[in-house]
Amino acid sequence: MSNARKRILFVDDDPDVLGGLRHALSKDRRRWDMVFVPGARSALDEIHKGPFDVVISDMRMPGIDGATFLNAVKLETPASVRIMLSGHADRELIVRALPALHQLLTKPCDITTLRATIERSLGGVDLVRDGKILELIGNVDRLPTPPDLYFDLMRLLQSPASSMGDIGKLITRDPGIAAKLLQLVNSSYFGTGHKTSSIQQAVSVLGTEALRFIALTASVFTAGMPGQYGLWMHELQETSMRVARLACAWSAPADRDEAFAAALLHDVGHLVFALVRPAEFRELNGRVETTQDALSGELSVFGASHADVGARLLAIWGLPVAIVDAVQFHHAPWEAPEASRKLTSMIYVADAIVHAGTAAPQLDRPALDRAGCAAWVDSWLAAAHRPGEA
Repeated sequence: MSNARKRILFVDDDPDVLGGLRHALSKDRRRWDMVFVPGARSALDEIHKGPFDVVISDMRMPGIDGATFLNAVKLETPASVRIMLSGHADRELIVRALPALHQLLTKPCDITTLRATIERSLGGVDLVRDGKILELIGNVDRLPTPPDLYFDLMRLLQSPASSMGDIGKLITRDPGIAAKLLQLVNSSYFGTGHKTSSIQQAVSVLGTEALRFIALTASVFTAGMPGQYGLWMHELQETSMRVARLACAWSAPADRDEAFAAALLHDVGHLVFALVRPAEFRELNGRVETTQDALSGELSVFGASHADVGARLLAIWGLPVAIVDAVQFHHAPWEAPEASRKLTSMIYVADAIVHAGTAAPQLDRPALDRAGCAAWVDSWLAAAHRPGEA
């Protein structure tokens, strides 16, 4: 996508809806190239002329419905961010569309929400880097889970005796399942209209019956991945859990759900690399020894770090900004937006502790001081070494 202006395609069979969107977004023409198209067939013709950064489609359209259209977009231009607007469509239609969607918004959608969703989907101004990230994540509709945990979840979902507490407890053990659940519940269609970072609350909002239907009908969760990654996935799961427990323990009670979720998801970019470029990721993992080596290697091999890729995926999936920032900056919290620096610093320190094992964690104290977080570090370190904290 060589054009410096981002391209956005709006698709709806109702000309009045398209006219309203065109008018409401008129001031955004200074920064975006926007095309408004009546129906999926005309939209596919536009896509054949050139790709779009974001494609926004209605669900109910004659001929080719939104689910079929966005699946075609996924195949044709996988780097396009795909957003669906839906009113009171049948649940079966919506669930059928889920694998093709990055976000699902309720129709009618207020223009502030729509504009914010587009902005979060577009990324930065570095078109080359953004293009490489979107190539990596464009076809990622779910993240892999260790097979034993996946089958445990499927058994819980199929059992009428399982409770929301049982399901929530299992989901908090795995980054892949947790990320997908939070994507679903932070959509305006399935959620409450308010962003949530709480995994237990996400299960409660969806409810066991809806979660069961979505999981078993749309296959939104998956077990394993190509290659020999079974042991590595369990290690990533365990490491992420330990980091999450530390960050949660260090947080104020009101912030613990957010800290836990952000820490659990901080390394989801590794799952993306392993899923879409398994041979290169395995070769890279076999030759790096330090975190800095790993980050440099990722930039060389993939054109982006796992932090870049994980954060962009979660942003496109509509997760809360605090989680996205924590994932993006967990190796450099001093670069995070001010509102996210303490949370991101917690994850940075917790990650260093977990990876150091019995050795002293390697921390950039001067940089943490510049981030305004150095005053908390000693108390975090002390708490981490109390029995039961790590």
